[in-house]
Amino acid sequence: MREHPEKLEFPGGLLTKKGAQSYVGSVPAIAGTLFFADAHLPAVREAICKCFDEFKDLAGEHLTWLFREDPPEGRSASKLAYENTKPMRTMMAALEPDDAVSFHYTSGKRVNDAGPWEFQAFGLQDWCAKAGDRGLSGLRFSFPLLFVEDNPRAFQAMFVSFAKRLRAIHGYGGYSLNLSAVKYDENQAFEAVIASKLLGFDAGILVSGAVKSHTGIKTVSWLTAVNYELLEKVGGMDKLRSELPMDWFATYDYGDGVVIQSGPKPEAAPLDESGAKPALLVLPNMLFKPIRAPHYRLHFASAGSEFRLIGLAAEEWLQRLDIDDDKLLEYKAQLLREPKLTKNSVLPSA
Repeated sequence: MREHPEKLEFPGGLLTKKGAQSYVGSVPAIAGTLFFADAHLPAVREAICKCFDEFKDLAGEHLTWLFREDPPEGRSASKLAYENTKPMRTMMAALEPDDAVSFHYTSGKRVNDAGPWEFQAFGLQDWCAKAGDRGLSGLRFSFPLLFVEDNPRAFQAMFVSFAKRLRAIHGYGGYSLNLSAVKYDENQAFEAVIASKLLGFDAGILVSGAVKSHTGIKTVSWLTAVNYELLEKVGGMDKLRSELPMDWFATYDYGDGVVIQSGPKPEAAPLDESGAKPALLVLPNMLFKPIRAPHYRLHFASAGSEFRLIGLAAEEWLQRLDIDDDKLLEYKAQLLREPKLTKNSVLPSA
């Protein structure tokens, strides 16, 4: 990663009939996703701006493009070089309550390129929020792998900060692929294969995930956020502490809920021939399984018939960390052989 960072950039269109294309289709990163309510309200829109302020302090020099869906300024404002953008607050102030919040900042060199630094915010319009069945709003941000390696605790600190600002209902953070914002569709096949081989990788775009986010959590990861209302449905803090021992799992209160950190570093979790899975992910998955949504849209169907996480494949991905209940003690014993937390890998509040 240090000597050849370009080796982490995958060509676009891999595993499609067209074959590899001359742009960066995907880049692995450490990404955090949070779902929250009321993005049509001024206070929540200001919270999104504060999140971006915090992100920009770290990533500002790396950001290159901004994409927006249906901005009130017109089509000319839907794709802009970052240096030509107005401050987010200025653009946010131009939105009416029935305008969707839509910001997607990337760090790709060319307009089609994916990059490791990203900030996305998607917010439901007023009428959608009042309907109550259109899902939640969402925010996603990502750091390069090397940045997380060289800056222990930076990702956790930002994830917890954002959860607090947004009063997050639930969310997760860990390994992910950042896909080209412009050519997402033709890079889903590669993401589908990676996510099916590496159990610790996320799959699916923010907007699609938000559709079912009001029905339960999507997944667990290195970091998992749940608000206290959801936590009570699985037994509350007492149950959490008994099932997730503090030598391996840290907890951070964010006001409306708690963030759980599973182990000192993100876990990619390559699929094992024996079927073994990391206890650091299996145990929180089994704890929160009762509040997991039964369905989430991950990918869209393909005209080229390449592999996508849709239908049964999507359900299998959601269930990838499930085990039989009679194997739970076996995984609790396995936890003893997995990496413990260290002082430098957790936030001071742990």
